[in-house]
Amino acid sequence: MQTTPVTHSGEIKVASGNNPRQLYPHQSEAIKALDEKNQSTFEGLLVLPTGSGKTLTTIHWLLRSFISRRKKVLWVAHRHELLNQACETLKLNAYENLLKDVESFRFRVISGHREHDRPVNIEPSDDIIIASKDSLNGGLHHLLEKWVKHTDEILLVIDEAHHATAKTYRKLITAIKQNFEDRKKVMGFRMLGLTATPFRTRDDEKSLLKKVFPDDIIFSEHLRKLITKGILSEPIFISLDTQQRLYGELTQKDIKTIEDFDKLPKKIAEKIASSKLRNKLIVDHYIEKRQKYKPLLVFAIDVNHAIALNKLFQDRGVNSDFIVSSMVDGESKSMGPRDNVEIIRRFRAGELEVLINVEMLTEGTDLPTVQTVFLTRPTISIILMTQMIGRALRGKAAGGTDRAYVVSFIDNWENKINWVNPEKLIEMEGIDPIEKGVDTTRNIIRVISIDLLEEFTRIMDDSIDTTEIERIDFLKRIPIGIYRFSILEPSESGEPRSRNYDVLIYSDIEESYDNFVNDLGAIFKGVDIQDREILTDEELEKLLESTKELYFLNHSTLLGYRDEDIKNILRFYAQKEAEPDFIPFSERRKCDISILARYIKNNNLTNDEQLNYLESAWNDDKTFWKILYDDNRKYFKSQIDIELNKLNGWYPGLTIPAPPVVIIDEVPLEKLSLFEIRDRDSAVYRNLKDAVFEKHTDAAGFITCAATGRKSHMRRDFQIDHIIPMAEGGLTKLDNLQVLCHPAHIEKSRRETMARHRR
Repeated sequence: MQTTPVTHSGEIKVASGNNPRQLYPHQSEAIKALDEKNQSTFEGLLVLPTGSGKTLTTIHWLLRSFISRRKKVLWVAHRHELLNQACETLKLNAYENLLKDVESFRFRVISGHREHDRPVNIEPSDDIIIASKDSLNGGLHHLLEKWVKHTDEILLVIDEAHHATAKTYRKLITAIKQNFEDRKKVMGFRMLGLTATPFRTRDDEKSLLKKVFPDDIIFSEHLRKLITKGILSEPIFISLDTQQRLYGELTQKDIKTIEDFDKLPKKIAEKIASSKLRNKLIVDHYIEKRQKYKPLLVFAIDVNHAIALNKLFQDRGVNSDFIVSSMVDGESKSMGPRDNVEIIRRFRAGELEVLINVEMLTEGTDLPTVQTVFLTRPTISIILMTQMIGRALRGKAAGGTDRAYVVSFIDNWENKINWVNPEKLIEMEGIDPIEKGVDTTRNIIRVISIDLLEEFTRIMDDSIDTTEIERIDFLKRIPIGIYRFSILEPSESGEPRSRNYDVLIYSDIEESYDNFVNDLGAIFKGVDIQDREILTDEELEKLLESTKELYFLNHSTLLGYRDEDIKNILRFYAQKEAEPDFIPFSERRKCDISILARYIKNNNLTNDEQLNYLESAWNDDKTFWKILYDDNRKYFKSQIDIELNKLNGWYPGLTIPAPPVVIIDEVPLEKLSLFEIRDRDSAVYRNLKDAVFEKHTDAAGFITCAATGRKSHMRRDFQIDHIIPMAEGGLTKLDNLQVLCHPAHIEKSRRETMARHRR
């Protein structure tokens, strides 16, 4: 039988002597913390800043604590470059001071990439498997039967662990843990997540990360501390004004696109990428500081931008090249992964002075020679910005330099977008960015604005009858909150990218959505998707129809109902097996245009006074009118006129008299009904409602009727009810609220009605 050598599997002979790669103090401290945690089973995180040696630290530890003791290790990542880095680090550190009890050990690298192996070839003798999560999920049977069940102890390492909230990761983790539990080897499973960024951009994903790693952070080190020690270099931040004025071309929809995808709209990206003035500034600045800046890593906007910059650098005598995630250039020459590997090698070897990249060198790739990074693309992602800066932060004590230059090329967006400022990011090291500087209210209003733009446009068109829209109270046209979530979807690079979705929830539809979202677990019991994260079109349509029948029977009359919103929530649950995050819109009443109209009416303002009042309201930074009306004064004034017409009784079909001036009493929320509370503060309403259901839900997830004892997993089968009726002085607070099944609620209402009649 003919054979051929491969690089994806084999035996590593332990080298004699001590490993020449000595650890830094923070890495030794991390290993000490891991040793202490390893006294029993654990599922936690190792958090070290980009460039501080997460991979090396972990390889040192697992070689000594697991491979040396003939215990199995499974290393999982989501990109083949990360797998190669882990394997290379493993080979370079196999010395006898770490592996005292073994002379050799076996490894195997598995992924869908052509240079790696497949799960079918896994053997029980493999000591460490380094694999992509998608390949393992596709060949999970082989992993479990050929490998996991043959060992009594395993360490599962998840690289770039902030991605581990995806269902494919969680399914893999659960399957391995379950195998140990089935064999009554529950003490044999350990899991370590590696990340520089243990936060997510969504609160719901942050809580999911805690569920995946219940022991939380085992060890972490701050960026500033490593800079002080010289392990990471001191970043020198430089900002250059590109003279690009872009804010006039941005619509609210453009801003929303940027906030959702961290990607510039095509027209804006093309304008920036093709700007000869901007590109010349980038290259000129490098040439001016060439001796200080080289080697240089440039983060470009897109492929066209990378090509344009590369040509300019080369025209100026700079030996440069570029890499991208995937592309075919104008000459149909494929720029595949093998080409990228060779270009990166040349950059590391000093053959290239400048390397330009698009969506490539942010995670995992070790580039110790980088002196400077040029940030020619803006980002709203704290994670991405942290990773971009980190490419240059190899300190002198780690073979780099004392200083690293981070040069940002700043376009003028007139503060319309909350771009991440790299200097401020370093300053807030140690602070969870989820809780810092997130303007949730303005973001929600921007989403609402996009939803209302078509409505505003139709109202302004005299040829369209919009009487029915205008007849609805304006506040009812403002959502009480938003379901916000992200779904992994295929991208041009071949690797999934996260896309954000917002589902606007109006008062008339809130209860239907609340029941639907809380019942998702029960709804999906009838769908056998197993390890898949993607629903088939047939499955999605079937779930949509059953959802409409159960929760949205009169959907055609419900304000804001869309089939696509239901589908997207179903798609999210299929991927995450979690409910989407609901963000209540507590500032909703500040968007009620009728408040301005009533002020004008009640104070009998003259035309000039009206203009001054509205101008002041429009320009007040504390109000949201500009965002809500997409910077369009005509929409704003048109809505004021409509509301004034209603108040004056001039509106066609309406006979509403001008209201008298009324001074409203301040009433405690607990004296209002649930729905009245919802209209005043949706956050308080949601918290109270959830607390009532939680009070009546057992450990198995069954909700129990307070009157009949009937049980169900589904919220739609129950209704919240006052124990002491409000008509008898009962308050809307937790200890006076219960859940009743619908028959019990009907019967209770009937008895109360009869009792009132008898009185």
